[in-house]
Amino acid sequence: MNTARLFRPLARSAATFRQPLTRPSVLARPAVAAAQMEVQKKQSPFSMPVLRSAMPQLVPFFMVNETTFAFILLPTLIYVLSKYILPQRVRLMAARLFISKL
Repeated sequence: MNTARLFRPLARSAATFRQPLTRPSVLARPAVAAAQMEVQKKQSPFSMPVLRSAMPQLVPFFMVNETTFAFILLPTLIYVLSKYILPQRVRLMAARLFISKL
């Protein structure tokens, strides 16, 4: 897989946060805009991911949710595949083999 396709959405989302303010009131007062840019440079909002910066107490629950879903999904998939889908495929391949041997 091309890494540019993988990282391009991340670069776009980071670039949208870094765009300077373009409101008409800011453009009319360049001194105020420069002061605001200095304050924004000092305060780095990118030091923490968005998920943790909003509600850090929920981060463990996302992991528990994913592991619970995985432990439910994997046995279910194994059962359905071994009981229904794979035997049907084996019967189909055996029938094709027997028909081609005739």
